[in-house]
Amino acid sequence: MIVQKFGGIAMRDGKSRAACIQHIKDAIRLHNSVIVVVSAMGRAGEPYSTDSLIHLSEAFKSAPEAQDLAASCGELLASSVLAAELIKEQIPCQLAYGIHSGLFTDDHFGNAAIIKTSTQYIEEFLQQVPCVIVPGFQGITTNHRFTTLGRGGSDLTAILMAVNFRVKMVEFYKDVPGVMTDDPKLNKEASILTEISYAELASHCIKGHPILQKKAVDLATTHQIPLHIRQFGSSDEGTIVR
Repeated sequence: MIVQKFGGIAMRDGKSRAACIQHIKDAIRLHNSVIVVVSAMGRAGEPYSTDSLIHLSEAFKSAPEAQDLAASCGELLASSVLAAELIKEQIPCQLAYGIHSGLFTDDHFGNAAIIKTSTQYIEEFLQQVPCVIVPGFQGITTNHRFTTLGRGGSDLTAILMAVNFRVKMVEFYKDVPGVMTDDPKLNKEASILTEISYAELASHCIKGHPILQKKAVDLATTHQIPLHIRQFGSSDEGTIVR
């Protein structure tokens, strides 16, 4: 089994999600089962992105729990749309959100920390279907209040799933072809790094636009989980991290 994580650009519209669905089909064919983690659809300024949701009201600044509930809706919507489209393609799947995700946190709304995890519900789902979809970026407190895991928290969700289920690899599908030697917008000579170490990836995560959340990379390093960073809708190999 593997974990696949699809970013906001990959989830943006029907055309991009069709490419994601093909990657999911490939994963089921090659690995039998897949846990899919999704980000909210699109980027800032688009209606269902996290940035758009948390800026619906200035009042959220003084109501962190309410803001987390609003923010979590982006991934919930993305996961529900993808699930419906997979079912339409006759790919059996199950949604695992809230308590079913098994990710329990403290009540530090906006940047919650994982305090315990459970595999119970997802294990049950995987006995019934080959694909389980988990909304990224969120967990719940022990009294079942939604929390979020900090900027880029969907990456952490994917690694937590990998740790819990001892998967072969986590595939991160993004709008870039992999980890580059430099910012291609600034340096036309930048090229793809086909294989790098965890330490090298971590150095890329402290820059202005990190390719993955630093906490996620640290957790992958601790548990030595191989990562594959590649472009959605492409068969190019991208970057392997191990």
